[in-house]
Amino acid sequence: MSAEFIEKSVWRKLTKAAKSCRGPANVAVAYFSKGASKILPLPANSQLVVDASERAVRSGLTCPNDLLLLLKRGCRIYSLSNLHSKVYVFGTRAYIGSANASQSSATRLVEAMVATTDRQAVASAKEFVRSLCKDPLSPEILSRLQ
Repeated sequence: MSAEFIEKSVWRKLTKAAKSCRGPANVAVAYFSKGASKILPLPANSQLVVDASERAVRSGLTCPNDLLLLLKRGCRIYSLSNLHSKVYVFGTRAYIGSANASQSSATRLVEAMVATTDRQAVASAKEFVRSLCKDPLSPEILSRLQ
């Protein structure tokens, strides 16, 4: 078991973890803005929960186009209004912290997170994400949100 506090290169580590993930990822991140599908290239069969409410989309915090790209890659995407968590589970490692999936998070903001391989923590984080997977986003819903 390991735990690591990450304060530098948060998105470099998250992007690398997403690219090297051999199975589906489980992610609950409040906002998924324009360009987020590049910094968080989730593998097929991953589950992603975001706030894709009309308010979040209208304000540019969540980008339906980027969500459609992930949907076409075989990810399952869900929406939860008022979501604020930032939980990323890739295989046997969980990352929990402050980083939304956005270019501003990747390039301007000061972010921090904890990465852990503690089995119980990783299992709990994965179960947390799965418990939020209730309101699926279809291509039709995402097209309407565009």
